[in-house]
Amino acid sequence: MSYITTVTGKHFYPLNPNPQDIDIEDIAHALSLICRANGHFKYFYSVAQHCIACAEEAVERGCSVEVILGCLLHDASEAYLCDVTRPVKKHITQYLQAEEKLQEVIWKRFIGRELTDVEKKQIFEIDDDILSMEFHLLMPEDLNEDYRKLKSACACNYQDPQEVKERFIQLARILKYEITMREAEELLRKKENIDKLKCLISELETYYTSDKRRWDFADDEAGLLPKKLPRGVLSEDGIYHLLEAYRERGK
Repeated sequence: MSYITTVTGKHFYPLNPNPQDIDIEDIAHALSLICRANGHFKYFYSVAQHCIACAEEAVERGCSVEVILGCLLHDASEAYLCDVTRPVKKHITQYLQAEEKLQEVIWKRFIGRELTDVEKKQIFEIDDDILSMEFHLLMPEDLNEDYRKLKSACACNYQDPQEVKERFIQLARILKYEITMREAEELLRKKENIDKLKCLISELETYYTSDKRRWDFADDEAGLLPKKLPRGVLSEDGIYHLLEAYRERGK
C-alpha cells in the first residue's frame, strides 16, 4: 500500500503528495494527538501545541503573516509521515528528502507561494527557541538558554487535544484568509490578473458570510486570540470594503 488513510477518509500519498488532498482537518487532528519529544516529556504535550506556540511567538516578534502561518504549519508533514528523533533523522537521507518535499507542498498549499530562505530561517529559529523552553519546563535538563529570547508566554501546559485541534484550525483559517485578503487588495490596486482576483474575492465572500467568520469574530471580541495577530480579515469593515471596491470596479 503506497497511501495512508486520513481521519477525513482521504487516501494520501506521502511520497507523491497531491496538494488538493492536504486537509487542515487531517493535519490538526493528527498533530493534536502526537506527543512531542517521542513521548518523553513530563506529560502529554502535542505537536499541535508546539506549532501554535511557534505561531504565537512569531506574532509577538512582529513577523509577517506568511511567517506566522509558516510557523503554525512547520511540522505539518508529521501528520502524514510521523516524526523521527533528531539524532536518528539526520542519518536517514530518504526520509529527510520526503519530509522536505512534503513540507514545501504544504506551505505552498496554504500560503500560496514558496517561502523565502529568510522566512524559513525565521521559522526555524523560533522552532528552536520554543524547543528550548519545552526542555526547560518539561524535561529533567535544559537544552540551552535560548528560551530566554522568547517574547511570548509559552507555558507548555497540558491542553485537551480536541481544544488544541480547534484552535489550530481557527488560527490557520484566519491567517489563510488574511493572506487572501491582502493578495486580493494588491491585485485590485494594480488592476491585474483579473481571473485570480475573481477567485480570491469569491473565497473571501464565502468566508465573510459564514458561521466560521462569526465564530472567529466573536472569539476575537472576547480576547481569545493573540492581541497582535494580523486580523484585518476580522475587522468589521475589512472584507466588506474590499468587496464593495471590487463591485465598484466592475461597474
